[in-house]
Amino acid sequence: MAFPPQAPPAAGRNSARITRYLIVSGDSSSGSWDSRDEPRFAEWRAKYGSRYAWFRQDGRDYIINDDGTLDQLRDAMAPQREVNRRQDGVNRHQDFVNRQQERVNRQQDDVNRAQDNVNRQQNLVNREGGEQARVNQLQSEVNGKQRAVNAEQDKVNREQAIVNKEQDVVNQMQTRASAEIEKALQALFDSARRQGLAHEVH
Repeated sequence: MAFPPQAPPAAGRNSARITRYLIVSGDSSSGSWDSRDEPRFAEWRAKYGSRYAWFRQDGRDYIINDDGTLDQLRDAMAPQREVNRRQDGVNRHQDFVNRQQERVNRQQDDVNRAQDNVNRQQNLVNREGGEQARVNQLQSEVNGKQRAVNAEQDKVNREQAIVNKEQDVVNQMQTRASAEIEKALQALFDSARRQGLAHEVH
């Protein structure tokens, strides 16, 4: 759906900071909005198709469906796509660590059950007499298993530390990307309004 030419806004009308916007491309969308905006998203997709952009400025809603501007908006979002790619890698690494932690937790549960058994045996010895040497042997075995679990936990902790560092890098990337994207989108949205390519909708 193409819009007819529209007069650009009056001078001074395109300086307000834009914090709410949506860029739609096929089945994917990106942007920044709140729940108050969402009821109109389906309406706009039905009306403008699967490739358009919306933003709010000065309390007014604007739609862009100019192909050139949409291409520029897509390019402006490239830093976010790179952040997302890196975040996916961190998430996969975190999933691996989580699986390792679950395995260690199961091993720890086994050790805890073995320790409970030793404690019961010790109580029997304390009350009734019996083979303290056997209890000592069981305790030694449990201690050995606990040392093995502790060693595995240390490995998981080291791996988690690596993930945490990777996440810190991604967080820094996100901070830089957000500032870069905000600046680029602000300029593109303002330019679209000046050129009459951003059309107010009610």
